Amino acid sequence: MTRRVLLLLAAVVLVAGVAGLIGRSSSQAALVEPSAGVARYSLTVDGFEIASFSQLGGISSGYEPAELEVKSGRTPTLTVPGTRKPPKIVLTRGKTNDMTLWAWHEQALLSGADAWKDAQLVMYDIEGKPVARYHLEQAWPAKVEIGALKAGASEVLMETVTIVCEHIQRVAP
Repeated sequence: MTRRVLLLLAAVVLVAGVAGLIGRSSSQAALVEPSAGVARYSLTVDGFEIASFSQLGGISSGYEPAELEVKSGRTPTLTVPGTRKPPKIVLTRGKTNDMTLWAWHEQALLSGADAWKDAQLVMYDIEGKPVARYHLEQAWPAKVEIGALKAGASEVLMETVTIVCEHIQRVAP
């Protein structure tokens, strides 16, 4: 691609992004402070809540930047989206006796893609009303961690799960 085409493409993407922001009303663009208003996080698979969590460690989705060499012009390289990284969600809860999440993780370890399921992550406020919802396509628990704990300690044993998916979409609560 020539530099002119790349610059034109970048300009179109920038204008489209700005146009999307300008069209929003102030109520739509209002900031939500989930940390103050979220009481719990729910993970639903096949229409059933399989786990409830007290902490969201993060939601990530993006690309690794890549450099594209341009043979003409003043800029010898251009940074562009490179390799796509699968979306990840990290959730933590107190350890429970429920085996549903662990069984799903074992299925992912043993049978790979057979364990992929569409799921919903819902954030609830202290009154039990949903404040945010995410649809996870082809999700699976890539990692389950049980925290360290001394015998006889009075702390809560924590379980952290990392969910990986093919696509994540924010949907209306």
